[in-house]
Amino acid sequence: MGRFFNELRRRHVFTVAVLYIVAAWVAIQVVDLAIEAGYLRGWSLRNAWNAAFVGFPLALIVGWFYDISRKGIVRIPPAHAVESYHKSLHRKDYVLLPSLVAVWAVAYFFVHSPPVVDKSIAVLPFENRGHDPQGADLAFGVVLDLQTQLEKLRDIKVIAQPSVERIEKGLPIPAIAQKLGVAFIMKGTVERVLDQVRVSVTLIDVERDEQAWSKSYDRELSADNLFDIRDEIAGAITGSLQAELSPQELERIQTRPTENFAAYEAYLLGKQRMVTRTTDSIVEAEEYFQRAISLDPDFALAYVGLADTYRLLANYAGLPHDEMDLKGQTAIDKALQLNDQLGEAHTSLANLRRRRGDSKGAEAAFDRALELNPNYMWAYLWYGELLAWQVHRPKDALPLARRAVALNPVSAASNYVLGNILGRLGRLDEALLQFEKTIEVEPTHPNGSRGLATTNWSSGKLDKAVAWFRKTISLDPGVSRTAAYLGRVYLALGDDHEAEFWAKRSMELAPEGYWPNATMERLHVYRGEEDTALDYARKLLTIDPTALSGRDVLRYRRDQGLQVAAYAEARTRFEQNVPELLNDDEPNVDTSNFREAIDLAYVLSKTGEQERANLLLADSLTAIQGRPRLGVFGYQIADVRIYALQGETRKALTALRQAIDEGWRFEWWYHAEHDLHLDSIREESEFQAMMDEVRADMAAQLERVRAMEASGELEPVPDIN
Repeated sequence: MGRFFNELRRRHVFTVAVLYIVAAWVAIQVVDLAIEAGYLRGWSLRNAWNAAFVGFPLALIVGWFYDISRKGIVRIPPAHAVESYHKSLHRKDYVLLPSLVAVWAVAYFFVHSPPVVDKSIAVLPFENRGHDPQGADLAFGVVLDLQTQLEKLRDIKVIAQPSVERIEKGLPIPAIAQKLGVAFIMKGTVERVLDQVRVSVTLIDVERDEQAWSKSYDRELSADNLFDIRDEIAGAITGSLQAELSPQELERIQTRPTENFAAYEAYLLGKQRMVTRTTDSIVEAEEYFQRAISLDPDFALAYVGLADTYRLLANYAGLPHDEMDLKGQTAIDKALQLNDQLGEAHTSLANLRRRRGDSKGAEAAFDRALELNPNYMWAYLWYGELLAWQVHRPKDALPLARRAVALNPVSAASNYVLGNILGRLGRLDEALLQFEKTIEVEPTHPNGSRGLATTNWSSGKLDKAVAWFRKTISLDPGVSRTAAYLGRVYLALGDDHEAEFWAKRSMELAPEGYWPNATMERLHVYRGEEDTALDYARKLLTIDPTALSGRDVLRYRRDQGLQVAAYAEARTRFEQNVPELLNDDEPNVDTSNFREAIDLAYVLSKTGEQERANLLLADSLTAIQGRPRLGVFGYQIADVRIYALQGETRKALTALRQAIDEGWRFEWWYHAEHDLHLDSIREESEFQAMMDEVRADMAAQLERVRAMEASGELEPVPDIN
């Protein structure tokens, strides 16, 4: 027995056992967390335990025969006493590693399965079985109403219709369930003949691969009968999924939106028109909602639809926002007066408040909306955007965005927003994966490639950024900002001729746009054409007086004998645009305005207000602590600029070294040659050596871009005429 244990020690079997137990425990914890977060079903934990138990003896057997050396995995030479035993098992060795790999492949499958929870459902679009074309509108309406009611139930996960509608036709039910991450699928048909309707529905339990419930309804066509059918279907679903309903939820899902069938038909036609999001379809939707209201002045949902069309008309048709906001507010107020239990109405109110800059009011409205409608994907998505961009709380926004993706997984919008929030948090690798997911779910949508382009650009991978910007432009050639961004990337790479091409293209698309003019200004700065650059800088200040805060005009005037006037002008602009930095009390510096605070500190140092300048710089340094350096929302080299203005040369150079090592390349040439904040360190040999290092890297990346162009890897330049 002693000899056997000595052999176990010689072969490190005990070490293998300990390492296996630790690894298995970690894997099981991951599965447990995934179940808790709703990404796996409850039985996944049991299967993970089974895989761990099965894999344990296999791991010990593999540990007996194999070891890891510098040469890789090698067979352990047998001791003389057990040589014959070892030889007797020699042929079995070849199945041990594949067996262990297979066991862990099963465990890996459980961890990487799409999100699935037991009480989850997707309602597929119902098929129109009749010859009446109005049957298709009715089928849309039955699904819409059922979806709206189910979304109000907290105990059930309901996949949003935009994702369901993107599932390719003819896909088997198990494949659909896997793509959407649900345990149940409902499908149905609608047949309308004159004033009669037949609705047939089937609820499928995907895990058991069987019908959980099925029924057909033959009724006279009326609003009451349709809502009766809806209530019975909803009751069957909640029963089959064993969902727990509160009395308030039960009351809400049994609410009848209208008793007027003609008004209901007009409302459905309005909702259908809103799906396409074209200017003409939105105008048509407004007309249908107005018709529904005229037929039933107490139809609350029709007022919500009307309010949403006003918002979309401002965004898509360019109608005055203030005018559309007033109309929208009137419609929302009426909807809430009629029924304050509508999550959709509170969501519309939240969006209105968000646009008006009332962040606290928007938060309260979103909270109420999700309390009433815990499956409303758009509320999660827009709430996440509010917290990430306007309130500057990306950590709070992240779970909202994740929930939006869980409810609407096959959507470019939800996946793109999640990627942006991850990027804002500095989780760039995760953000890149999320943008790739965006492309996977909607290959023709430009947001995924746009996210990959901007993330690579802002983290120093400019060659990859060029490829993704070209892809974005091929999918959406009419966006001036994309062309302008690509021009700025080429400037950083050192190719001003290519930069000029894209800058001019962006100007063709939007001659009065901010980013095209800003890129033209940068191009002329790069070429040393100061007078032309100054013309563009002045134009930018007329396009958006809040964007520059006077600092670029200040740069052009520093050697023209007009410094005093320039500093006074710049200070005035800061006072108008960021008054919180110049109030009598402590300046309010945070993640939204630290860049302006740094620029203002420079101006104040020239106007004799050094004490406040020092305070702004110290507060700015505090504001960027814990923030990511790289990425679209990173602070880049803000710390270098702060230290340089504080006269901390060593700290500034050390921070610059760290930034370059981490991958900073964003607008590097501008900071190297023109950034006023870096004047105190620009002549340092160490600074110049680091800039030469970046310059060499840019040259290498430009060569890779040119190689991609020559090999045809880059998307061709589309014709914009």
